Amino acid sequence: MLAVKLIALLDAVEIIQKNLQTLNVYKNNPRKNDHAVDRIATAIREFGFNVPILIESNGKIIDGHLRYKAAKQLDLENVPCVVIDDLTPAQIKAFRLSINKMAELATWDFDLLAVEMEELRELEFALELTGFDVGEIDPLMDFGLDDTPLDDSERAIVLITCPKCGFQHEK
Repeated sequence: MLAVKLIALLDAVEIIQKNLQTLNVYKNNPRKNDHAVDRIATAIREFGFNVPILIESNGKIIDGHLRYKAAKQLDLENVPCVVIDDLTPAQIKAFRLSINKMAELATWDFDLLAVEMEELRELEFALELTGFDVGEIDPLMDFGLDDTPLDDSERAIVLITCPKCGFQHEK
């Protein structure tokens, strides 16, 4: 039954092209992302605009503020969008937060990440287009490519400390 519902849901998702000027940023968007616009613009230029912006039927952005800013920087006229019109205002607010928070919950398997980076390097692909800084890539390339698993002391882990509560988490 769930599979049938998922198939119906996927059939119902329609990606439409919207003029960038008709989209509106959500004024209370709590994500600070201006520092990442150049990287996203570079990724869009390299890979295409493959992740649609999620919007309400009135054009207000639910998810994709960073992609929106990158599209503006690239002077794109139209961008792919998915209209989400089946959620209540409260659900839209919660979804806006949850879709951003969920990405923070994942962690990296540094052994597999090193393998992926090495394979990209062998393919002569520009590793900086992966979104990683050179300072993050170089340590990966220095170790972890043999059959010996890395222990936590060898991993390139950057900790961020919350200035309000002092909680530390991986970058």
